[in-house]
Order: sequence, then C-alpha cells, then structure tokens
Amino acid sequence: MGAARGAWSSPRRLPLLSVLLLPLLGGAQAAIVFIKEPSSQDALQGRRALLRCEVEAPGPVHVHWLLDGAPVEDTERRFAQGSSLSFAAVDRLQDSGAFQCVARDDATGEEARSANASFNIKCESGGWAPHQTRSS
Repeated sequence: MGAARGAWSSPRRLPLLSVLLLPLLGGAQAAIVFIKEPSSQDALQGRRALLRCEVEAPGPVHVHWLLDGAPVEDTERRFAQGSSLSFAAVDRLQDSGAFQCVARDDATGEEARSANASFNIKCESGGWAPHQTRSS
C-alpha cells in the first residue's frame, strides 16, 4: 500500500513543482553576459592595439564603445571590429582615458556595461609618454 500511495503522491507534486520552476527555467529573461571584457594594457605610441569585448545574450544585441563616457566614433585609426575596438595606431592624446564596452538589447532595452579599460601608452623607445608620470 505504501508503493501505491507513493505513486499517487508523485503526480500531484509534479504539477506543483512545474509551477514553481517555470519562472526560473523558461519564464525569466536571461541577462546579457560578457564572455570577454576589455582589460587595461600597455601599448606603444603609434602601434596597433585591440580592446576585446564579447557578449552572450538571448537575442541580438548592439555593441558600442565609450571613452570617458562619450561615444567612440569610428575613424580610420580607431574603429569597431565586430564587438571589439581596434586601433591602427594608438595615440597618447586621443586614446588616453577609460574605454567601456556597452551591449544593448534593442528589443528589451536591457543594457550592460563592461569594466573600464585604459592604455598605459609608452613611447617607441620604451620610455613613458611625455604626459605620464612614473610612480615612485
């Protein structure tokens, strides 16, 4: 009789369990997740560099970049390459500051921002760029 009772109670629990798990499994909107975030790095004045950014999202997302909170416009020297930001020639004046990758799902309005990344720009000879100071 115990086996029969267990068989009857399991079907009653299954619908309740489904109702409780449904919002967690299928009803909840998945968030935008950064697979690769840009990171601060050393760069040589006038040389190539790349800030990588890769996102995973339930739907299509639009990725753009900010520099000190302002949108980065594509130029021949600095441009989006997929979701990453490519530099044909790093410039100590134009590329100083905090870069941030921003991913936006236009359908839902959800937006995610990466951590800030910056360049430690050095002169070709290996010295510091003139506007930078060395730590003591």
